[in-house]
Amino acid sequence: MPKSKRAQRITISKSSKKLKANRGLELKQDLVKKIRTRLDECSHLFVVRLYNERTDKLQTVRAHFPRSESSYFFFGKNRVMQLALGRTPATEYLPSLAKVSPYLIGKMGLMLTNRSPQEVLEYFNKLEMEDYARAGNRVKETVIIEEGALDGFQHTMEPLLRSLGLATTLQKGIIHLLKPFTICSKGDTLTPEQAKLLKLFQRPLAQFKIKVKAHWNKKTENVQVFDIQESEEEEEDNDEEQQMDDNEDN
Repeated sequence: MPKSKRAQRITISKSSKKLKANRGLELKQDLVKKIRTRLDECSHLFVVRLYNERTDKLQTVRAHFPRSESSYFFFGKNRVMQLALGRTPATEYLPSLAKVSPYLIGKMGLMLTNRSPQEVLEYFNKLEMEDYARAGNRVKETVIIEEGALDGFQHTMEPLLRSLGLATTLQKGIIHLLKPFTICSKGDTLTPEQAKLLKLFQRPLAQFKIKVKAHWNKKTENVQVFDIQESEEEEEDNDEEQQMDDNEDN
């Protein structure tokens, strides 16, 4: 009796991997195409460094530089963005773009625009928005909660605070901290619990900002490089991001 086709096992792992690889290649090619299309349309390119990236904050920046006014942002793999620009004079898409590629290291992105360089630089020099630090972020200050009544917390929050390490008790429906509690110390790399406590106690220790690292002028073909003053924590974060980027490419 012939075997039923229903009983046959079909291995799809190889085909799935191939499809995934093809999809990844398509996405990279699409990013290269989009960047080059905007290079044809725009007069200026900026390499920008992101700090404490947040989607809602980026939306605010995009709203200030809308696509309707020929301003475009790209945040992708550094090596793919380098490919779009060209890594050498022989492969650069437009003159002098190969001089820009080396600065795509770490948490970087591209901004293409027809807005004036002065306007772009002034905006980013002033841009700074507070936000809550996330797990994995390094903090620049120590946060201590003093003992006593915790105003602003409903009594139902008491079990949660205790589960996060605080010595608390309920007195007449008000949460009291029995002894001072240090949420974090300067230089700490936050745990998920510490990040949650900072948000509960409304202590935003992170700052979203964007700094310009390099500017390319299509008309003059000049590339201007800017020094970015970073704290020790920011430099370490940038090194880690670059290492992660390298590992993903290998």
